[in-house]
Amino acid sequence: MLVSPIRLLLTQPGETANFILRNPSNGPRTYRLEWIEQEQGRHGVGSRIQEGAAAPHPQASPHLRVTPRQITVEPNSNQTVRVSFRPDGELPPGEYRSHLLFRVVPEVSEPISRQEISGGEGSGVTLQLDMQLSISVPVVVRHQLDGTPAVRIAEITPLPASANEANARLMVLLRHTGNASSFGRVTVDLQKAENAPVERIGQLDNISIFPDVGERELTVVLRERSFPSGSMIRVAYEGSAEYRGTLWHEQIMRVR
Repeated sequence: MLVSPIRLLLTQPGETANFILRNPSNGPRTYRLEWIEQEQGRHGVGSRIQEGAAAPHPQASPHLRVTPRQITVEPNSNQTVRVSFRPDGELPPGEYRSHLLFRVVPEVSEPISRQEISGGEGSGVTLQLDMQLSISVPVVVRHQLDGTPAVRIAEITPLPASANEANARLMVLLRHTGNASSFGRVTVDLQKAENAPVERIGQLDNISIFPDVGERELTVVLRERSFPSGSMIRVAYEGSAEYRGTLWHEQIMRVR
């Protein structure tokens, strides 16, 4: 199942936006839609907050309406899910977020893949494993919140190629301040000599940093195994979507 967009932003009361679900498989898939809360870890991995537990961020779900609550997407077809921002009473300014979970209904959905596992010759035991996949997508409500967050590149650590890693990598630590989340991409450019062209050697897209996280650690896999002495490497965090055209921070370092 393909879901677009992978992040939804709403800012005005009464505003409505859509998710498009595309089923490129040969069988139908049915999903129930429900709101869940997740917190983002330092490495960007989300973990679900159990129902009843306090969330470290303001929740958007009480102020959102989603229709329909269950959908079936036929093979090679699309379905639309509508999300509306309906504030519940007087909503203080700020950024709110929840995740919309597309929970697969396995009883009426074609498996993504099927695998048979035998218990061994002569055992007479065979296990059939049907793989299903549920999807969660962040929905952000930014209500009466002006300005943009500040993000800086706090650390860059080169990780050389090794027997296990064919290419060099960069560990990049981003630090975030402000009441709104950032969204963009991290790019790495290389210039091997003063008159040489600038090459894009690494990029990570769809990088969010939420206000309650504060920092995000990324590993960018590069197209090069090593760099000539004197090369210049530029690392930048640039805005996407509503932040298109924003350059939060860049650092340039010389290879010695």
